[in-house]
Amino acid sequence: MNNQDVSKEELIIKAAMDVFIEKGRSGARMQDIANRAGVNKALLHYYFRNKETLYEKIFETIFVRYFSQINILLEADVPFEESLRTFIYMYIDILRDNPKFVSFMCRELSEGGAVLNKQISNITKAIESIPPVKLIKLLENAQKDGNIIKGNVRQLMITIIGACVYYFLAEPLIKILIVKDSYDTSRFIEERKQSIFETIYYGIKPRGDNQ
Repeated sequence: MNNQDVSKEELIIKAAMDVFIEKGRSGARMQDIANRAGVNKALLHYYFRNKETLYEKIFETIFVRYFSQINILLEADVPFEESLRTFIYMYIDILRDNPKFVSFMCRELSEGGAVLNKQISNITKAIESIPPVKLIKLLENAQKDGNIIKGNVRQLMITIIGACVYYFLAEPLIKILIVKDSYDTSRFIEERKQSIFETIYYGIKPRGDNQ
């Protein structure tokens, strides 16, 4: 596939994501996607045989292209503090650069999440594990090494990921309720990354009898 084909495919994927978010998987039509992407329907079918193939391609893009980057960093031989910071910062950076990922996932989950479950199973074979599973392993190892307090690492994983995702779900509300005057998105996100890291890290760091 040449660069022009890749560019056209990415354009279609972005357009499809918009349509799926707006209309859901069952309500979206290939013609809607072709119109949004600015291509004819024949060309759309050249790249993607049907709606289901295109829908699944979006998941492949999200998990393999982006989240495999996090896995590589989580496997690096660095102190726990640095690994946790890296996870939080990169996870938020990916969501910042691809803000519609969250809406797309929420739409899929609202429809039962069947395709998501299937794709996670398939994609896990390609990249060995998805970031949440890698994060659990990281937290378990940190507990064994005495770097964090004892506790339910699965609950902690959900807390970390939830904190990263929430801003991108609630940004319009955050602007209204918290930011009264000027609002600098880039600065706020950088502050958010640091705040999440400090809240989590210093909350689970052993001190005194809290082991």
